[in-house]
Amino acid sequence: MELIRLMVFWIVLSLSLLANAQTQKEYLTVVDRISLQDLREAMIRSGDHGVNAKSYWSDAMEATYLQDSGNPNLKAQANLNFLRLLRDVSSGVVDPALVGVDVKLTRKSFLTVKELEEKLVAAASNPSILLEALSPQSPQYLALRDSLRKIDRICQAGEWGPLPKVKKTLKLGSKDPVLIPLKTRMSQLGYPMNNLDDVFDDKVFAAVNDIQWNLRFKPDSKISPGGKTWKYLNVSCQDRMRQVRLDMEKLRWFPQHFEDRYIFVNLAMSYFSLVDKTGGSLYTMSFRTINGRPERKSPTMKDKIVYLVINPFWVVPPTIFREDKVEEIKNLWPWEIRQYFDRHNYEVWNKSFTQKLDPASIDWYNMDPNQDANIYIRQRPHRMNALGSLKFMMTNSYAIYLHDTNQRELFAEPHRLLSSGCIRVEKPVDLAEYLMRGTAWDRRAIERYMAKPGEVLENETRVQLKQHMPVYLVFLTSQQSSDGVLRFAEDSYKQGPRLLRLGAW
Repeated sequence: MELIRLMVFWIVLSLSLLANAQTQKEYLTVVDRISLQDLREAMIRSGDHGVNAKSYWSDAMEATYLQDSGNPNLKAQANLNFLRLLRDVSSGVVDPALVGVDVKLTRKSFLTVKELEEKLVAAASNPSILLEALSPQSPQYLALRDSLRKIDRICQAGEWGPLPKVKKTLKLGSKDPVLIPLKTRMSQLGYPMNNLDDVFDDKVFAAVNDIQWNLRFKPDSKISPGGKTWKYLNVSCQDRMRQVRLDMEKLRWFPQHFEDRYIFVNLAMSYFSLVDKTGGSLYTMSFRTINGRPERKSPTMKDKIVYLVINPFWVVPPTIFREDKVEEIKNLWPWEIRQYFDRHNYEVWNKSFTQKLDPASIDWYNMDPNQDANIYIRQRPHRMNALGSLKFMMTNSYAIYLHDTNQRELFAEPHRLLSSGCIRVEKPVDLAEYLMRGTAWDRRAIERYMAKPGEVLENETRVQLKQHMPVYLVFLTSQQSSDGVLRFAEDSYKQGPRLLRLGAW
């Protein structure tokens, strides 16, 4: 009875989820070519793809299989569940549009029946190969999948248990038996260890510094009793695996294959990566970013840079206007208002930017910041403009873009969730130089146009890109880097709990 009820449930659910289906029957006809034994094996092993295997091949289905493997209802259920598994692995268990306003994505469409049939033929009717063929192939996803498999093996072997408590502060040169399991855990995360003895050596020192940087505080190079570093290392393998699975889910929302050249910003770790595989060689660029604080999150989204602006105006966004600028001005005496605007090179314009207004003529004190003030504050281009000297414009309607900053000292801080949503980049001139390759805008030309210290300009300079640059913004709290180390960050945006409420992991 339970099996029949589940069949009806998944038939209805699958009809609603496979939006591009010609008919449900045609999809099931394709999947029905696969033997039940092969379907069972593929679904049991589907946990490697960061999904909950038992939501596809349940304990009840396993019991039925062991009693009567020829049960036609079981085969029908397996067909439905495998079809759902293919959809989930290729485009996500959760519809990203349901996650929250900080996720600006919609679920990808599933294959057509003909495309699915072609994929199955190419996979020689092997469901595991088909599943692999439909899963994301981005480097970030594949690295996390490898990490998940590694942690799972360690966990299954019983080698990732709770760590003993640290009873005294450990630092470089310390000797303590507790360092043996601590060093083992660091090694399991990919940190290179010379040996797994009881000595706090230079490898432990480097690993501790790196972990503390991930924890967003300035490293003290010590492991303290009950401290954040020990807690980081003591997170259970089940919790770490869940963290990786949730990040794999986020990457399923994006295209299966990334372009040959693209920018990837990990919002959780405030880090920028550029990859270019065109021209027969690999070019990479990486540096730190500053992105949205939890109250003003940078969105998870895909976009593209279409032009850059040298010496940009900064038009104060509505949120900053309401919550920051108006309240700041209300704290000034009336005779201080014009000085405030002059000091910061601010101007007041009407909404159509056809009329410049005198800031002292506006009744800031009685202004309701939650109402449309019908004005904009704009900052003139100069070296200390809030956007710095360079802005990299994308196409979204959310006023999100990459830019320079007048607070370059903040890149030296481990905690960089500080902006109002846009992405501040550590090396804007390097990025501009790369994007302008093959044009007259070489580094010297770009720097020649940039405002000099103390210089305030009246105009900005826009330069169109010859080739648009894809940009991926993703809040990943786990990441395996090219050095082989699996790193974790705090889920400051609380995306994990929201995903858990929407799906089973």
